[in-house]
Amino acid sequence: MRVLVLFLFLMLIAPVGRAEDEGVRIRPLVNGVWLHVSSHTFENGYSATSNGLIVRDRGHLVLVDSAWGAAATATLLDEIEAAIGLKVTMAVATHSHADRAAGAEVMKARGIRFYASRKTRQLMIARGEVPPEYELDLADEAGATTKLGPLEVMFPGTAHTTDNLIVWLGREKLLFGGCAVREASARNLGYYKEGDPGNWGAAMALAKDHYGSATIVVPGHGTVSNTSLLDHTATLATKHLMKKAGMPD
Repeated sequence: MRVLVLFLFLMLIAPVGRAEDEGVRIRPLVNGVWLHVSSHTFENGYSATSNGLIVRDRGHLVLVDSAWGAAATATLLDEIEAAIGLKVTMAVATHSHADRAAGAEVMKARGIRFYASRKTRQLMIARGEVPPEYELDLADEAGATTKLGPLEVMFPGTAHTTDNLIVWLGREKLLFGGCAVREASARNLGYYKEGDPGNWGAAMALAKDHYGSATIVVPGHGTVSNTSLLDHTATLATKHLMKKAGMPD
């Protein structure tokens, strides 16, 4: 009984889970590519995780998306150096939210060239946030691509947000879908208020047309899978539109 009382007391005085925000995990996906996963707890108590990539490019590393928040990004960079033994020299944010583009000042202080699209930088500046310092040479039109080291970066069109990008690693046949791609367990589109469900299916079709040979597809959140995630996300968009129109599934 005393043990139970002590446990309940400790639970009451424990701080509400913000230490989770700095938690990061790294695991290998394929040779020279690692998945980084960070977690975040919202004010309402809901917790979620977010995926990003670490890509080896000769003797250095390229980061696809920050960890979720500036503190977690600093932790991630420390963990990368300790676990992999190479330094991150470049990074790219796949859209303007804090699970993708946080920690610009952390990146700059460590000498990392942090890139984002013009639209992402504009959105962050408009919100009073510090954006990635460097701008991608990427047109603001669906299907536009650019190179950043070993990465091919594409704007597939508005989906989750107006600025969401996807990243292709051709040698590994790996597509990083970011938040434009939903995980297999998702039953809806999630947050779309800054995007366009009406164009989401077209964005997935464009991604599949360009990168349908992918053997690995990484969604922004959840479990790594394959190109079935592109079809799944397009189906969710169709169901969303049908429901909005009052049509049965």
